[in-house]
Amino acid sequence: MNPASPSSFQRAGCILILGVVTAACAQEPAKPFDAQVSVVEVAPGGRALTLHASGIQQSDGTICTVVEQAEAIESPTGVTVRVSLRPACPESSELQLGTGVDHAVPVALKKPLAKRKVFSRTGQEIQVCPTTAGSFIETIRRCKEKPR
Repeated sequence: MNPASPSSFQRAGCILILGVVTAACAQEPAKPFDAQVSVVEVAPGGRALTLHASGIQQSDGTICTVVEQAEAIESPTGVTVRVSLRPACPESSELQLGTGVDHAVPVALKKPLAKRKVFSRTGQEIQVCPTTAGSFIETIRRCKEKPR
């Protein structure tokens, strides 16, 4: 049996430290969450929708959410939409509450939207606005002028 040498203790110490550091850094990734879809834009032809989902940003303007998944489930009478966002900033970040960021998420329909209504996963009807030339703000302004 060989006595333990100082170098074997150093190696063991390094392996132990490496294991602790690796465990500390291996945080579970942030879980996606369902975002609120406030407005849906429908392009001419009715098969391309843009879902506007509310994300989160830091006080310095850094966007702290990324789109994980978007879906549109069609039925003969309606379309149910969902956008999942994943947090992308460290939890210790200074988030600016009440000033979210808009994620414009495109989804395609198999059939034109036509007279069908759009709903959230919880069954709430979502306002649908025809896309206009220009900005999203102009689209919303024109949409709000028209009765539902």
